[in-house]
Amino acid sequence: MNYVPKIDRRSFVVSAAAFGGGLALGMDIPLGPTVVRAADGSPEVTAWVVIKPDDGVVIRIARSEMGQGSMTGLAQLVAEELECDWFKVSTEFPTPGQNLARNLVWGRQFTAGSRAIRESHEYVRKAGATARTMLIQAAANEWKVPAAECSASNSVITHRPSGRTTTYGKVAEAAAKIEPLRSRTPRTGRSPASRSSASIPRPR
Repeated sequence: MNYVPKIDRRSFVVSAAAFGGGLALGMDIPLGPTVVRAADGSPEVTAWVVIKPDDGVVIRIARSEMGQGSMTGLAQLVAEELECDWFKVSTEFPTPGQNLARNLVWGRQFTAGSRAIRESHEYVRKAGATARTMLIQAAANEWKVPAAECSASNSVITHRPSGRTTTYGKVAEAAAKIEPLRSRTPRTGRSPASRSSASIPRPR
């Protein structure tokens, strides 16, 4: 015989209200891939790269700028791998509190002994390369074509066989939902002629 507990109307209402409050206030029910967003709501493609709907690119720099050019140099390394429009790039410095809250996603935040670029150039370049790959994959998914048939330059993605194009800002939301690769090897040994405008010497 099944046991059916007795419950009066008042107990039911109180329990239902408590349960409803839990749904509204304390429970996070995922309905799809979670997109991390910047303060203005723009999607974060990787922890280092935020892309706005107008194709603006925010590159996060975790080393201090003290006149030695670290912020510009590190931003250029990311932008070079990202293949973005340098003239739409801005930089942002995550606070130590934000870094701790995200399990040191931006690594060690200190600058000393000319180590800013020397010690972080490899992982920031990987961050740019990873973001580029995710953006290209998002465009390829939208077009239903292989990502290998697509390329990126100056914040524009092109499907080479058909000539179709889209911009980073248009696919950033979809790219932010793609699982990033664990390790994306940055491109090395590029000739000066093949480099983007991000690699041209810039004022600090």
